[in-house]
Amino acid sequence: MSYLHEAPSAEPTETTNDVQPLAAESQPSRQHRRSSWMRRFRRQVSARFKWINAIIIVFAVVLVIVIGTLALVVDSVSQVQTSFSSFQRIVTSLSNRSGTDLTLTDFNRLNSGVNDISYTLGTTSSRLSFLRPFTPLNASLNTALTGIDVAHELALAAKDMLNGMQPTLFFLVAGDDNETVVTQITSGERMVELLTIGQGRFSSADAHLAKARRLMDNITLSAAPSSVILNIEQLDTYYTELSEINKALMDAPEFLTTALGIDGERNYLVLSQNNDELRPSGGYLSTYGWMTVRNGRVTNYNYSPTTATSPNPPPASYVSQLNIPSWWLNFNQPIYAAWDGSWTADFPTTAQMAIWYYNLGNNPQSPVDGAISMDITGFEYLLDVIGSVSVPGYNINVSSANFRDVVYDIRAFGNGEAPHKRFIAALYQEIFAQWQNMSLDSEKNSQLLGALLLALQEKHIMMYFNDERLDDAVQLLSWSGAQAEPVNYDYLMAVDANLGNKSNSSVIRQLTYDVDLQADGTVLGRTTVSYDYSARVAASDPGVNPDNGPRDYNNLFQLFVPGGSSLNQTTNIPTDPTVVDNATTTEFVSRLYIPFDSSQRFQYDYTTPSVIEDIGPYKRYRLLIQKQPGTPANAVNIQVMLPPSTKAINVSPTPAATYSLDRAVIEFRIDLSTDRWVEIVYGPY
Repeated sequence: MSYLHEAPSAEPTETTNDVQPLAAESQPSRQHRRSSWMRRFRRQVSARFKWINAIIIVFAVVLVIVIGTLALVVDSVSQVQTSFSSFQRIVTSLSNRSGTDLTLTDFNRLNSGVNDISYTLGTTSSRLSFLRPFTPLNASLNTALTGIDVAHELALAAKDMLNGMQPTLFFLVAGDDNETVVTQITSGERMVELLTIGQGRFSSADAHLAKARRLMDNITLSAAPSSVILNIEQLDTYYTELSEINKALMDAPEFLTTALGIDGERNYLVLSQNNDELRPSGGYLSTYGWMTVRNGRVTNYNYSPTTATSPNPPPASYVSQLNIPSWWLNFNQPIYAAWDGSWTADFPTTAQMAIWYYNLGNNPQSPVDGAISMDITGFEYLLDVIGSVSVPGYNINVSSANFRDVVYDIRAFGNGEAPHKRFIAALYQEIFAQWQNMSLDSEKNSQLLGALLLALQEKHIMMYFNDERLDDAVQLLSWSGAQAEPVNYDYLMAVDANLGNKSNSSVIRQLTYDVDLQADGTVLGRTTVSYDYSARVAASDPGVNPDNGPRDYNNLFQLFVPGGSSLNQTTNIPTDPTVVDNATTTEFVSRLYIPFDSSQRFQYDYTTPSVIEDIGPYKRYRLLIQKQPGTPANAVNIQVMLPPSTKAINVSPTPAATYSLDRAVIEFRIDLSTDRWVEIVYGPY
């Protein structure tokens, strides 16, 4: 038992003694394995932390670069915007100056503004050049950077154009920087020489414009951000305007040589329109004249009253060459319709017919090279500068203050219409004589030319030339009285033709245009024409008296709207209007009657074809309202209602009010002293 007992106990002891040394020998191996694993783990963790640290560092660097880049871009864009805003303020300030109030100081301000924006755009392009390698990867970035390049090229073109004009402007200004422009305009040959000197700069501007065009043609607008699309569209507009002006400057020496009679005498027909008796393109031609121009000066002129035989009419058989509308006035001698102010609101067409009439009648100085019209308001502007003129043989001093009184007194007490017209012809001839004498005085000449420019801007003076290049230049300056040919935009022109008296100075006309933009791009338009013909105003008007016809206002009215428009209904118009479809316009022709000392309101409701343009995700609505030649600055109220679920993105000019009912509404209040544009870019909420 004892053996059995001890044996087992000894075995474990022995076994234990045997095992312990084995355990002691094997222990370092397990620790080594554990230590190696820990080291490997720490190395792996350390390596992973290094990658994480590297990623964090890289991310931080990228973030810094991105933030820095964004800050750089934002700063660059901010600088460009600041320069552009400053330049716009200069342009707006100068555009509000009338006549020739512009001085060399103003020119230097404009030049400085162009230089500033050119420098800013160039600097911005350089600062962002490191982004250009990435443009193949990002179409938006490519478009934005290309837009900056386009703007820079346009700014450089404008800079070259201004530099090219400097010699001429410095010559035209006699004196210091505060002297106004056009004080030596009569030196025609020298002007041509100086404009020729500037041709190198104009050619350089043309190269910059060509480069801007190439850059714009390579832009893919579909991939651009919405804001960039609007900027590119605006740059495209600037390109068109600068290109037209630069082309005129490049052609100026040649066509000025022609217009000013530098290479030979030029004869022009002068049409004196009475805008107290409105016609579609100005007024009744009560007198007419001709003048000969040589080297920028009027060397000869004459005035005559208009009668059935003055000027000499063409043979009656030529009437077959006229396309007189059936709704226009019926004349005993139909060919006279070519002379009597005509039925068209487009002055170039009126001028062409008057020249045709004058030349075919073999009248003095025919064939003439063009026609210049001036209405009563234009002559009053000249008299404001001249002061007064003494009319030979009448013992009367005439100023702008008594001009109309004297004219209508002669008509009322001068034994009929013929003495009245002879007096006007003598008066206008004396005004021209005084104008020529005062042109030798630089200060007075500047004021006279300022008055002429104001009259040109307001369509109280208009010009037409047989030479197509000259006529293009005049149209570019908006001095032609041309009627627009609307395409892809809305259009409105209200035109009166006075059928029986000389009351238009006392008839106050106002337009209201309600625009309901439809989702399909059409417009539900409603034009309201209001007339206020009060006895209180007419009491001081010498044109409103029995000798000048019945007091009530009998009006043959034309309303021009976009071509293809359909008339839906009218209000307060006794008979259905005649609807005339022209090439680019539709006109509604009505006889409107406004009794003396009354107010009348007439409405036309119609639907236009699509007049909305797509600009990326946005829509653009544009409206041109044209002024009828010879009219004062009529008040115009415009209310535009946007389509449902849309909002305005950009609006010009600054609206008088904006509000939202079920739909966004934008209101404008403008005076129609010149043609006016309205533009609204809108898009979805």
